[in-house]
Amino acid sequence: MTVQTAINEALVVRQRAHEIESKYPNAPGKELWSTCVDYFDGLAFTLNMNFDRTLDPTPLDIQTWISAGVAYINMCEKGFELINMTNTILPVISNNLTKLVTNTLAISVLNRGSDTSGFVDWDYQNEHNLSNTKLELKRPNVVVTQDGSGDFRTVQDAINAASQRAQPTKRFVIYVKAGIYRENVVIRNSVQYITMYGDGINKTIITGSRHAGGDALKTAKAGDLKDTATFQVWGPGFIARGMTFRNTAGPKGGQALALLSGSDKSVFYRCSFEGYQDTLLAHSNRQFYKECQVLGTVDFIFGDAAAVFQDCRIFLRRPRPGGGLVVTANGRKLNNESSGFTIQGCKITAGDDLKPVLSQYKKAFLGRPWAPYALTVYMQNYLDDLIDPQGWLDSWGNKEHCYCGEYRNYGPGSSTKKRVKWRSFHKITNQKIARYFTVGKLLSGNHWLPKTGVPYIPWFEKK
Repeated sequence: MTVQTAINEALVVRQRAHEIESKYPNAPGKELWSTCVDYFDGLAFTLNMNFDRTLDPTPLDIQTWISAGVAYINMCEKGFELINMTNTILPVISNNLTKLVTNTLAISVLNRGSDTSGFVDWDYQNEHNLSNTKLELKRPNVVVTQDGSGDFRTVQDAINAASQRAQPTKRFVIYVKAGIYRENVVIRNSVQYITMYGDGINKTIITGSRHAGGDALKTAKAGDLKDTATFQVWGPGFIARGMTFRNTAGPKGGQALALLSGSDKSVFYRCSFEGYQDTLLAHSNRQFYKECQVLGTVDFIFGDAAAVFQDCRIFLRRPRPGGGLVVTANGRKLNNESSGFTIQGCKITAGDDLKPVLSQYKKAFLGRPWAPYALTVYMQNYLDDLIDPQGWLDSWGNKEHCYCGEYRNYGPGSSTKKRVKWRSFHKITNQKIARYFTVGKLLSGNHWLPKTGVPYIPWFEKK
């Protein structure tokens, strides 16, 4: 009943935001209100998944989708904050919606019997026995090629075809042959269960250059991170393999996304995400990244998803002159959200362009909390000596209630002796605590990852 009430309010707020946008005289406010319309629409769509009997939602599904509602509202607010335009009536029209979503989230946690920490603690039958299957690609429904020998020349055209298929809940496979595809792709909420595979990293490349810095009005909606993304995916069940997603705006371009994912139960396997500031926005829901590589400078893995990066390579690139280096910026706003970031079994090192000039820049930080209850855990990673001994940075005053954890990392940058003295920093020594942040727990991955065919480690790598 509370979910339905929240949906009804989201539709009311969406309509009010649309009316404001239609009468708004000029940019950048007009574009931001338009973006908020999209976010409120996405919020209603996601909450409606709770009533889809074909999904047979678990208590964790419900908590995840309501948590995503929080992320939608938050991103709408952040857009105005980015351009210092906070004197709007947004808080007035969204106040009731925020309260409804927050209360509904609290009820979902109580129904699960979770503790107040918000940590995922949901077990599925035989979960310990499900892992390490192999991804077997089915014959593609359509092929994308640049030379016209396939079904489509652009990736977006293939997505548009998928949106018209007779069975929208049946998996649709798109093979994108090697080539450089200069386009900005959007997979909307209603386009579900897409598998997209290419010929490998740096062979199949989707690239764009939109950004929110400098000449922002020419390249994106001012303050709208979403519009800068080269590739956006919102529809649930997305799988990508062997592809590169790139934003070439450069270190001076400001926020410039290569990928934005709000896709629930999505998987990226052996993919590359290349940008500078804000490369990868893991917006909301459950996401898994396996054997991928991520390149960036500042906050280049950020958002409010429940996301695990396993066996990945994370490269810090050469920033703009005087610029800093920060890997993550988690946006978990409420303590009972089911979201958080885990970096597990990865290697965090300097990229090829940074190595020769490393001495010219300050050392890098593992993360900085973007929201009051930000949750980021590094476990079993190799940390190069470019990591600052303090490890973590507080730029937005969110160090009080966040959770910054490290568990059994190694390498020259892994020592915790000089880490920040915050009470929110945790040198994890108890494996039972570390287990909360694994694929098996944070994502309840054993319940859905085997169906994707992507190999994964449910608990801990053996080091």
